[in-house]
Amino acid sequence: MKESIIIYSFSSIAEQIAQTLQKKNYHVIIVDPEEDSLHKAKKLGYETKRASLMKDENIKKLNLNDKSIKAFFCLSDNKNINLFVTLSVRNLIKDIKIITVSFSQDDNKTILLAGADKIINPYEIGALRIFRLLHKPYILDMLDNILFSESNIEVEEITIPKDSIYDGVFLSELSIIEDCNVILLGLQDKEISDNFIFYSKGIDHKLDAGDTLVVLGESHHLQHFKELIFKI
Repeated sequence: MKESIIIYSFSSIAEQIAQTLQKKNYHVIIVDPEEDSLHKAKKLGYETKRASLMKDENIKKLNLNDKSIKAFFCLSDNKNINLFVTLSVRNLIKDIKIITVSFSQDDNKTILLAGADKIINPYEIGALRIFRLLHKPYILDMLDNILFSESNIEVEEITIPKDSIYDGVFLSELSIIEDCNVILLGLQDKEISDNFIFYSKGIDHKLDAGDTLVVLGESHHLQHFKELIFKI
Protein backbone atom coordinates (compact mmCIF):
# COMPACT_ATOMS: atom_id res chain seq x y z
CA MET A 1 0.00 0.00 0.00
CA LYS A 2 1.28 3.46 -0.92
CA GLU A 3 2.14 5.91 1.83
CA SER A 4 -0.13 8.96 1.82
CA ILE A 5 0.59 12.67 2.11
CA ILE A 6 -2.15 15.11 3.10
CA ILE A 7 -1.82 18.67 1.79
CA TYR A 8 -4.04 21.41 3.17
CA SER A 9 -4.78 24.26 0.74
CA PHE A 10 -4.05 23.80 -2.96
CA SER A 11 -1.93 26.93 -3.41
CA SER A 12 0.63 27.40 -6.18
CA ILE A 13 3.42 26.00 -4.01
CA ALA A 14 1.14 23.10 -3.02
CA GLU A 15 0.66 22.25 -6.69
CA GLN A 16 4.45 22.02 -7.21
CA ILE A 17 5.00 19.97 -4.06
CA ALA A 18 2.12 17.62 -4.87
CA GLN A 19 3.54 16.98 -8.33
CA THR A 20 6.95 16.07 -6.87
CA LEU A 21 5.42 13.80 -4.23
CA GLN A 22 3.26 12.04 -6.80
CA LYS A 23 6.34 11.34 -8.94
CA LYS A 24 7.92 9.81 -5.86
CA ASN A 25 4.98 7.39 -5.69
CA TYR A 26 3.13 8.90 -2.73
CA HIS A 27 -0.67 8.93 -2.64
CA VAL A 28 -1.45 12.66 -2.41
CA ILE A 29 -4.67 13.85 -0.78
CA ILE A 30 -5.64 17.51 -1.21
CA VAL A 31 -7.83 19.10 1.47
CA ASP A 32 -9.27 22.53 0.74
CA PRO A 33 -12.47 24.45 1.65
CA GLU A 34 -12.80 25.93 -1.86
CA GLU A 35 -14.56 23.99 -4.61
CA ASP A 36 -12.55 25.67 -7.41
CA SER A 37 -9.24 24.56 -5.87
CA LEU A 38 -10.50 21.01 -5.43
CA HIS A 39 -11.74 20.90 -9.02
CA LYS A 40 -8.27 21.89 -10.22
CA ALA A 41 -6.62 19.29 -7.98
CA LYS A 42 -9.02 16.58 -9.11
CA LYS A 43 -8.28 17.31 -12.78
CA LEU A 44 -4.58 16.75 -11.99
CA GLY A 45 -5.36 13.32 -10.60
CA TYR A 46 -5.30 13.87 -6.84
CA GLU A 47 -7.76 12.55 -4.29
CA THR A 48 -9.62 15.50 -2.80
CA LYS A 49 -11.60 16.30 0.35
CA ARG A 50 -13.57 19.49 0.88
CA ALA A 51 -13.09 20.74 4.43
CA SER A 52 -11.94 23.71 6.45
CA LEU A 53 -9.33 22.67 8.99
CA MET A 54 -10.10 25.72 11.08
CA LYS A 55 -12.48 23.31 12.87
CA ASP A 56 -11.10 20.52 15.05
CA GLU A 57 -13.84 18.06 14.06
CA ASN A 58 -12.69 18.25 10.42
CA ILE A 59 -9.10 17.56 11.42
CA LYS A 60 -10.23 14.49 13.38
CA LYS A 61 -12.08 13.17 10.32
CA LEU A 62 -8.77 13.01 8.38
CA ASN A 63 -7.61 10.17 10.67
CA LEU A 64 -4.05 11.52 10.79
CA ASN A 65 -3.07 8.82 13.28
CA ASP A 66 -3.25 6.26 10.46
CA LYS A 67 0.23 4.72 10.01
CA SER A 68 -0.08 4.95 6.20
CA ILE A 69 -0.06 8.78 6.40
CA LYS A 70 3.57 9.89 6.09
CA ALA A 71 3.14 13.63 6.66
CA PHE A 72 0.79 16.60 6.76
CA PHE A 73 1.62 19.72 4.70
CA CYS A 74 0.01 23.07 5.53
CA LEU A 75 0.52 25.29 2.47
CA SER A 76 -1.97 28.13 2.54
CA ASP A 77 -1.03 31.53 1.15
CA ASN A 78 -2.41 32.99 4.39
CA LYS A 79 0.16 32.88 7.22
CA ASN A 80 -2.55 33.10 9.92
CA ILE A 81 -4.28 30.01 8.54
CA ASN A 82 -0.97 28.15 8.44
CA LEU A 83 -0.24 29.07 12.06
CA PHE A 84 -3.70 28.17 13.34
CA VAL A 85 -3.97 24.86 11.47
CA THR A 86 -0.43 23.82 12.43
CA LEU A 87 -1.20 24.52 16.08
CA SER A 88 -4.53 22.66 15.90
CA VAL A 89 -3.13 19.59 14.15
CA ARG A 90 -0.21 19.34 16.57
CA ASN A 91 -2.53 19.72 19.56
CA LEU A 92 -4.70 16.84 18.32
CA ILE A 93 -2.04 14.53 16.86
CA LYS A 94 1.32 14.40 18.60
CA ASP A 95 3.20 12.07 16.24
CA ILE A 96 2.29 13.32 12.74
CA LYS A 97 5.09 15.00 10.78
CA ILE A 98 3.99 18.57 9.94
CA ILE A 99 5.59 20.65 7.19
CA THR A 100 4.35 24.25 6.96
CA VAL A 101 5.04 27.03 4.49
CA SER A 102 6.41 30.31 5.84
CA PHE A 103 7.03 33.50 3.91
CA SER A 104 9.38 35.34 6.25
CA GLN A 105 12.10 34.71 8.81
CA ASP A 106 9.95 36.39 11.44
CA ASP A 107 7.22 33.77 10.99
CA ASN A 108 9.56 30.76 11.07
CA LYS A 109 10.06 30.66 14.84
CA THR A 110 6.35 31.14 15.55
CA ILE A 111 5.33 28.29 13.25
CA LEU A 112 7.96 25.97 14.73
CA LEU A 113 6.70 26.79 18.23
CA ALA A 114 3.17 26.01 17.00
CA GLY A 115 4.32 22.46 16.27
CA ALA A 116 5.71 22.30 12.73
CA ASP A 117 8.60 19.86 12.23
CA LYS A 118 9.91 21.61 9.14
CA ILE A 119 9.49 24.99 7.46
CA ILE A 120 9.33 25.60 3.72
CA ASN A 121 10.26 29.14 2.72
CA PRO A 122 9.80 29.44 -1.06
CA TYR A 123 11.76 32.68 -1.28
CA GLU A 124 14.80 31.23 0.48
CA ILE A 125 14.64 28.07 -1.61
CA GLY A 126 14.39 30.13 -4.79
CA ALA A 127 17.42 32.24 -3.87
CA LEU A 128 19.47 29.16 -3.04
CA ARG A 129 18.58 27.50 -6.36
CA ILE A 130 19.65 30.61 -8.28
CA PHE A 131 23.01 30.61 -6.46
CA ARG A 132 23.56 26.93 -7.20
CA LEU A 133 22.52 27.38 -10.82
CA LEU A 134 25.15 30.10 -11.25
CA HIS A 135 27.97 28.63 -9.20
CA LYS A 136 27.32 24.88 -8.88
CA PRO A 137 25.21 23.76 -11.86
CA TYR A 138 26.36 20.13 -11.83
CA ILE A 139 25.53 19.76 -8.15
CA LEU A 140 22.10 21.26 -8.80
CA ASP A 141 21.46 18.81 -11.64
CA MET A 142 22.48 15.91 -9.44
CA LEU A 143 20.24 16.99 -6.55
CA ASP A 144 17.28 17.58 -8.87
CA ASN A 145 17.70 14.15 -10.42
CA ILE A 146 17.81 12.48 -7.02
CA LEU A 147 15.06 14.42 -5.28
CA PHE A 148 12.62 15.52 -7.96
CA SER A 149 12.87 13.27 -11.02
CA GLU A 150 11.66 9.75 -11.65
CA SER A 151 15.23 8.47 -11.33
CA ASN A 152 15.68 5.21 -9.39
CA ILE A 153 18.37 6.89 -7.27
CA GLU A 154 16.91 7.66 -3.85
CA VAL A 155 17.93 9.10 -0.49
CA GLU A 156 16.44 7.07 2.34
CA GLU A 157 16.16 7.54 6.12
CA ILE A 158 16.33 4.22 7.98
CA THR A 159 15.87 4.02 11.73
CA ILE A 160 17.50 1.10 13.56
CA PRO A 161 14.67 -0.89 15.20
CA LYS A 162 14.74 -2.32 18.70
CA ASP A 163 16.36 -5.80 18.84
CA SER A 164 17.88 -5.42 15.36
CA ILE A 165 21.04 -7.48 14.83
CA TYR A 166 22.77 -4.16 14.12
CA ASP A 167 21.79 -2.58 17.44
CA GLY A 168 25.14 -2.06 19.23
CA VAL A 169 27.29 -2.50 16.10
CA PHE A 170 29.94 0.11 15.19
CA LEU A 171 29.76 1.71 11.73
CA SER A 172 33.19 0.28 10.87
CA GLU A 173 31.68 -3.19 11.35
CA LEU A 174 28.65 -2.51 9.17
CA SER A 175 29.90 -4.38 6.10
CA ILE A 176 26.42 -4.58 4.58
CA ILE A 177 26.78 -0.95 3.44
CA GLU A 178 29.29 -1.97 0.77
CA ASP A 179 27.67 -5.37 0.22
CA CYS A 180 24.34 -3.72 -0.63
CA ASN A 181 25.98 -1.15 -2.91
CA VAL A 182 24.63 1.87 -1.00
CA ILE A 183 26.42 5.01 0.22
CA LEU A 184 26.11 6.10 3.85
CA LEU A 185 25.78 9.90 3.98
CA GLY A 186 25.47 10.20 7.73
CA LEU A 187 23.25 9.60 10.72
CA GLN A 188 21.33 11.16 13.57
CA ASP A 189 21.72 9.95 17.15
CA LYS A 190 18.92 11.58 19.18
CA GLU A 191 20.62 10.62 22.46
CA ILE A 192 23.47 12.94 21.51
CA SER A 193 21.83 15.67 19.43
CA ASP A 194 19.15 16.43 16.86
CA ASN A 195 21.95 17.50 14.50
CA PHE A 196 22.91 15.42 11.48
CA ILE A 197 26.36 13.77 11.67
CA PHE A 198 28.11 13.47 8.32
CA TYR A 199 29.84 10.10 7.84
CA SER A 200 32.73 11.90 6.11
CA LYS A 201 33.80 13.22 9.52
CA GLY A 202 35.26 9.77 10.18
CA ILE A 203 33.40 9.11 13.41
CA ASP A 204 33.19 5.37 14.19
CA HIS A 205 29.76 5.63 15.77
CA LYS A 206 28.14 2.81 17.74
CA LEU A 207 24.62 2.25 16.47
CA ASP A 208 21.72 1.98 18.89
CA ALA A 209 18.01 1.36 18.40
CA GLY A 210 16.49 4.70 17.40
CA ASP A 211 19.53 5.95 15.46
CA THR A 212 18.63 7.03 11.92
CA LEU A 213 20.91 6.30 8.96
CA VAL A 214 20.71 8.41 5.80
CA VAL A 215 21.79 6.40 2.76
CA LEU A 216 21.93 6.93 -1.01
CA GLY A 217 21.51 4.29 -3.70
CA GLU A 218 19.32 2.68 -6.31
CA SER A 219 15.82 1.77 -5.15
CA HIS A 220 16.29 -2.00 -5.22
CA HIS A 221 19.62 -1.79 -3.37
CA LEU A 222 18.05 0.40 -0.69
CA GLN A 223 15.17 -2.05 -0.32
CA HIS A 224 17.61 -4.93 0.22
CA PHE A 225 19.57 -2.83 2.74
CA LYS A 226 16.37 -2.09 4.69
CA GLU A 227 15.42 -5.76 4.77
CA LEU A 228 18.79 -6.59 6.36
CA ILE A 229 18.60 -3.72 8.87
CA PHE A 230 15.12 -4.80 9.96
CA LYS A 231 16.14 -8.45 10.23
CA ILE A 232 15.75 -9.32 13.89
